[in-house]
Amino acid sequence: MIMSKMTKQIAASVVAGFLLVACAAPAQPPALQATRAPATAAEVQPDELPPVTITYTYPGTVFKDVDLVAEALSDITRKKINAKFELRPIDWGSFDEKMKLAAAAGEECDIVFVAPWINNFVQNVANGNIIPLDDLLPRYAPKLWKSMPESSWNAARVGGKIYGVLNQQIWVKPFGFFVRSDLADKYGLDVSTVNKYEDLESFLKAVKEGEPDVVPLVSAANWTFETAGFDPIVSQETPVAVRYNDEKLKVVNAFDTPEFKASVELARKWYLSGYAPKDKIEPADEEAMWRAGKFALKMASVIKPGGDIEYRQRFGQPVYQKSVTQPFLTTAAASATMNAICRTSKNPERAMMVLELMNTDVEFYNLISKGIENRHWEWADKESKVIKPGPNNADYNPNTDWMFGNQFNAYYIDAEQAAQKVWEATYKLNNESPASVALGFNFNPDPVKTELASVSAAVKELATPLIAGMVDPQTALPELLRRLDEAGLQAIIQEAQKQMDEWAKSQ
Repeated sequence: MIMSKMTKQIAASVVAGFLLVACAAPAQPPALQATRAPATAAEVQPDELPPVTITYTYPGTVFKDVDLVAEALSDITRKKINAKFELRPIDWGSFDEKMKLAAAAGEECDIVFVAPWINNFVQNVANGNIIPLDDLLPRYAPKLWKSMPESSWNAARVGGKIYGVLNQQIWVKPFGFFVRSDLADKYGLDVSTVNKYEDLESFLKAVKEGEPDVVPLVSAANWTFETAGFDPIVSQETPVAVRYNDEKLKVVNAFDTPEFKASVELARKWYLSGYAPKDKIEPADEEAMWRAGKFALKMASVIKPGGDIEYRQRFGQPVYQKSVTQPFLTTAAASATMNAICRTSKNPERAMMVLELMNTDVEFYNLISKGIENRHWEWADKESKVIKPGPNNADYNPNTDWMFGNQFNAYYIDAEQAAQKVWEATYKLNNESPASVALGFNFNPDPVKTELASVSAAVKELATPLIAGMVDPQTALPELLRRLDEAGLQAIIQEAQKQMDEWAKSQ
């Protein structure tokens, strides 16, 4: 779950990351270099393995106590796999460029953080910077391998092979709304009866009439691709998509569908009814206004287990939450954060054993994520696995649990989330949601780079106000579709369909 202070940077980077993907055939990995490699990880006897050092390179703050934490982690890795573990954090702003330079120079590394939005995953595969893990995973990380269904692993495949270890967190996107609980109770809104956004209309009308100092909606925008059942296979800024359950894998313009038309018509109706602000609200202003009680309801939000607790903590208002959509697993969501093994690693099998620890060993994971007990954190409730900041918390506090492995092994920092068993509920949600028919597909933008730039510009200019209800869809929607065609959208759709068909044949 990405740091709130990084939200703008990451949001801006996500699209750019996806538009860098490439399909070149990856180089083959080097031969495993372990002396007397064990048959499986379960058969490892540390004294049978030569001592090695395994490095982990990732973006983040370089904390004062990073070496202390690395040494504490090494105490575990030495006992279990006879390896020293070295943390190599690199400042967020320079990580991407430094990793490109390191790869070009052939610098040695072992485990490295990759994603669509930083240190681009698929580009690293195409350039031969990271190795396939299909043989390593079941042999040297069997618990990790079995912790996710095969459909989930498909999100980390390129050319049919697995190149990254997915960091388990909230993957699927059950979109819906948050509503102030005091106003919901006052005006008789039972969120359990709301199954679509239209069901909120009588509540919005009541708030408009009964609360002169409250704006019913943050925005009238209710559109997301996923809410309408579309998997946006290029980016959230390009309406090239497939319906998540369309076995024919037909690529469409999601803006030229009945679902999009109904969405923008609803937004326009609510905008004209005065349920939303006349002008766009900036994120910083939105948070301040929520805290001041100026809004009643926010739509088009990801509704996850424990999300209402996070929302209350962030905005200072108790809320109810409800999803109004069928969540499904997409490549973009599941592959948002991963760890991979460098081609230059001299000990890829031992690196995979460390990845096993990062993803299955609760003590190891919380040590890298939270720091050292009684120094960086303390128990608030050990039985419920709830912690609080320690006396030296500022000396190691990455706040990036989503980067270091399986977040469902994290200690809780909130007693209410522990009581709700949020991690168990989120794991269940991930694994019980259907997968998109396009799970594992990665679009190569190279043949249509010019068209993509033009389409993205048109979407930003015309689609954003349309989605928010600020313009009349009777005239603005045809104009958007016309401008998208002029920008080359059909060429993108044709190229995406060609690649999708080729990908489907390879499955």
